[in-house]
Amino acid sequence: MADLGQLLGTLLASLAHARRIADEETASIAERYKDHPLLEGLSLPRIRVPELVLEMPMLIQSHDEGIANIPEDTDIIVSDVVEELEASALREGVSLQVANIELFKEDLAREINKLSPSSNDVVSFPREVVIRAVDKSFTTLVKRELAANMQSISPGQAKNISTEIRAKASQVALKEVGSPPTIEASIITAEVKDEAGAGNVSRLRIVMKEEGLEWSVSQNEDGSITQALTPE
Repeated sequence: MADLGQLLGTLLASLAHARRIADEETASIAERYKDHPLLEGLSLPRIRVPELVLEMPMLIQSHDEGIANIPEDTDIIVSDVVEELEASALREGVSLQVANIELFKEDLAREINKLSPSSNDVVSFPREVVIRAVDKSFTTLVKRELAANMQSISPGQAKNISTEIRAKASQVALKEVGSPPTIEASIITAEVKDEAGAGNVSRLRIVMKEEGLEWSVSQNEDGSITQALTPE
């Protein structure tokens, strides 16, 4: 038996690898066409699969409800984030006002306490909620600093500090990392045939649609190059 998510991921990955194999063969054919006097002017054959429908029986064995994340104490999160805030500001040459740092502590504690998960929820306290709380509190801090002194912090400095405190928030957000719910299943024909019963077999129908990506290259103002995958 395997996790249903792993089975579905394997199926999707297999389709992606099938496209790679087909494209490699298309590239090979392109080389042959280029050197052939009669074929060089023809279009290259390339097979696309706009939609693939896959149907199969699936044996469901068990279900695990998962384990909830355990968030770190608010005081510890706030303390660690503020420590990183002060260190990062020092590295950037930014002098933050003590009063604004204290208000940042209060804002962050208040935002995190709003996010306390329900005891009945599973994995209901992801790191991202703490990161969003840090973002919101830091944005307020920057506004206070700019209101007090227009030259106190530049956009570049604010971006660098934000990156550092977001990373720290991600590190300290959870005391214990839980696990998501899982379904144990099998799509192996022999297992489905031998162990199938009225209450544990379902039919899995997957409709997969192909979407292409391509590398996009752009040059930044500082001369550096940025590469990104974008839709065709």
